[in-house]
Amino acid sequence: MPAKPTTPIVLNGLGSRGLNTQGQTSTLGPEWLTEAENIVYDLEGRMGPRQGVKQISKTVASPVKSFGCYTKSDRTTECFGGSGSTIVKLDTTVTPNNLTTQSFSGTPQTITDSNWQWINFNTEFWGIQSGHKVINYDGTNWYDIDDLGAYAAPTGPTTFDPSCGLGEFGRMWYGGITEDPGTLYYSDNLIGEKLTGGAAGVLDLHTVWGNDEIVGLAALENKIVIFGKENIAIYKGAEDPSTMVLEELIRDKGLAGRDNIVYVGADIVFLSYEGLESFQRTTQTDGRSPLEGLTTTVRNALVRLLVDADVDNIKSCYYQKEGFVVTFMPDDDIAYCFDFALGKKEFPRITIWTFNDNPLCAFSTVDGKMYMGLSNSVAEYDGYYDVSISDVTGTYGNQSVCEAAGNTWRSPICWAYTNNQYNWSFQSPWLDLGKPVVAKIVKTGLMSISGGEDATSTIFISKDYEEDSIYSKTFTLTSDATTYLWGDQTSLYGIAKYAPAASPRQYRVPLARTGRVIRIKMTTEVKGKASTLITAVLLSKLGKIR
Repeated sequence: MPAKPTTPIVLNGLGSRGLNTQGQTSTLGPEWLTEAENIVYDLEGRMGPRQGVKQISKTVASPVKSFGCYTKSDRTTECFGGSGSTIVKLDTTVTPNNLTTQSFSGTPQTITDSNWQWINFNTEFWGIQSGHKVINYDGTNWYDIDDLGAYAAPTGPTTFDPSCGLGEFGRMWYGGITEDPGTLYYSDNLIGEKLTGGAAGVLDLHTVWGNDEIVGLAALENKIVIFGKENIAIYKGAEDPSTMVLEELIRDKGLAGRDNIVYVGADIVFLSYEGLESFQRTTQTDGRSPLEGLTTTVRNALVRLLVDADVDNIKSCYYQKEGFVVTFMPDDDIAYCFDFALGKKEFPRITIWTFNDNPLCAFSTVDGKMYMGLSNSVAEYDGYYDVSISDVTGTYGNQSVCEAAGNTWRSPICWAYTNNQYNWSFQSPWLDLGKPVVAKIVKTGLMSISGGEDATSTIFISKDYEEDSIYSKTFTLTSDATTYLWGDQTSLYGIAKYAPAASPRQYRVPLARTGRVIRIKMTTEVKGKASTLITAVLLSKLGKIR
């Protein structure tokens, strides 16, 4: 009997639709993943590693639990964070950056936590935090709201301590005060501290949604969206709150944490207790704003985390440069990444990130940076190491010994930059490769990978739903790049310097597994360089019918 031919099986679009923990793994196609750690997608939808969490600031005594950037009237920015009982400013004039403690004018309150919501409104910067007075920065001085010259306290509450706010429609809006969490307060026109007189006023939601409380606020066209824990109220005509009317009340759907409302294109995306959802801004025939669940493929796993989490610690950020929303869940040591780069008409591709130092918050800037608050510092989303900084002056006390040890001298301090590696990995569902009742003899894997030079990658093959029957093979990524250097004898031109020109490299990996269904897992180191999986092909022979 002639030998059976070896057949290439191309795993088209392997992992291209992201994580699916909701479906039956025996029926999902190769476009889905059952594990997806530290993965992002490039412009062509191919898998690769997230960038690093690169510490850029010196350390402070307390976690940086909130971070935001103030846009001044000249369009320049200053960035601030909340750290323990202080407000700190990111000073980028020195390296590593300083976190400079800010002082307050007037008679400042005692700050007891750092979970601020930062808002740009009317060329000023506002901070709002549960159990605290609102704070204000005018570009020069910090004040508590009641130390501002135009402050007029609202009628009713003894202490005005909102937990959330919004600067839209020419005024500041506040909700979630301790004494009356179900009432919305709004300021006079362009005077965020004037809460009595003029065009200031209140909106009592008790007759609308009962005893629910305000958690967060957002603007939707000419509407204000008021998120409660259990309801969402939408008022239209918010340009004039004295005449605005209730357009819709969405019951049994609330916001899971104040800091989980983001704008993605022309849509509002928010985290409910059932996962990530969106308001579709396409006008419907009834004039309403329908909700759309975006995370049905991971619903149960995500809901289990939300049920047990302190949602005040969960923070979401939209990173416009790469088109994803990342939701940091530091209590569980992970973040969910929701990739919208394909456009809002598609469901996001979902992956999970893990870290050496879990980010507590994040802020994305219009120039493509994403800052993150860590346990004692500020970091950027940059490079392909998780970088930590430490002061090693006690060991390396002068410039020569500091630099000889590979550290960085910034007089009078020697700084050690530690590059912490991490891995990106994925796992496929159980795949029958188009022949559900026939055994497949998988001989070889042909993996086309770009980049990742000097990192190791390991492929794990399991068969026939046997979790403990795993074959693995490790190989090292290399580069086909050719570098032309100034004056080098191989240089095409002696007057120019060219960066490496690299193309994908195909790795032939022996696998030697036989089974009706096959599961593939691949784990790749991240050691300072990005790597991308281009294609995956299995060379196999057909065996017996089972």
